[in-house]
Amino acid sequence: MIIRELTHEELLMAVELNHQCWNDDFAGIIPYDSMDVAEEISFVSNWLNDKECDDIRRIYGAFEGDSFLGYVGGSLAEKEDAKHGVELNYLFIKKEYRKKALGLKLISTILVEFKEYNVDQLIIYNWHDSESNKFYRYLGGEILKQVIQTPKGKEVLVDVFIWDIDILMKLINHKLYTRSFEKGGFAFNESLPGGICMTSSYTEEDANIVCKGLLQHNVRKTYGLLKKPDVNINLFLKENGKPIGAILCDTFNLSMYIDVMWIDEAYRGKGFGTALIFQAEKIAKDNGCIFSHTCTFSYQSPEFYKACDYKVFAKLDDYPNGIVQYFLKKKL
Repeated sequence: MIIRELTHEELLMAVELNHQCWNDDFAGIIPYDSMDVAEEISFVSNWLNDKECDDIRRIYGAFEGDSFLGYVGGSLAEKEDAKHGVELNYLFIKKEYRKKALGLKLISTILVEFKEYNVDQLIIYNWHDSESNKFYRYLGGEILKQVIQTPKGKEVLVDVFIWDIDILMKLINHKLYTRSFEKGGFAFNESLPGGICMTSSYTEEDANIVCKGLLQHNVRKTYGLLKKPDVNINLFLKENGKPIGAILCDTFNLSMYIDVMWIDEAYRGKGFGTALIFQAEKIAKDNGCIFSHTCTFSYQSPEFYKACDYKVFAKLDDYPNGIVQYFLKKKL
């Protein structure tokens, strides 16, 4: 199963599912055929493609192979509902794919993205007497207010739910990681021959044992070279004590690996990035490193590294939407 942005051509599938759910799930709550499919597809298309607004709008669909399972849509919430919030505008799932944790995964898809836009609350408008209302209460939604909407002239009570996004994301993750893989969650347990169990359940101590075992293997197989020079090269740029950029590097096998490289947008193009990378390289070389290497994506900074004399030695171009990952190196 994959969750991805819907294409313009796929919006019709989403609107048709919306129409079907309104007629089936909300029967008796709102008048039949309250939605006109042609009008709604025009509205959604314009809503998504309105370049004049300062909103952020997304619609994602869930697919199993060629089968469309359901979709979710979100946008920045109205300020009167949440000062820094995201509104879940759509969440519809085909009946045969319900109760398989898909709703949790679709909501999470919106929250994970919008959280990077500094939103901290989720808003959902939902018919008070609908079955989906129970789902949102199950997720701990609080009633911010109630309003009356009038589809086809019928007055219908609507609950406006609100959540703290951090709390909701923790709850969703807990439900997904404790729900079995067979029921759409991430929990997995299987008995293997010889009394061995394959499981997704582990403790911090378990993780430490595995990492320590791998590290010991690697150090012994490289006769200690893995731990040379074993210097963390972390350089920060600060203005009045506030970080505006940094380069974070590991060193191993007499090489330097650039793990993180970031400059605040307001300070780019002024030579700060070049200064950081050259100083990190100098420290690495002075401590015995013979080359530096890193990887970066096409939407990040491949041209910057090339300008710093890094050479592309491999690339991975199997990502969607034309995204390419570049692997680069430079002799020191």
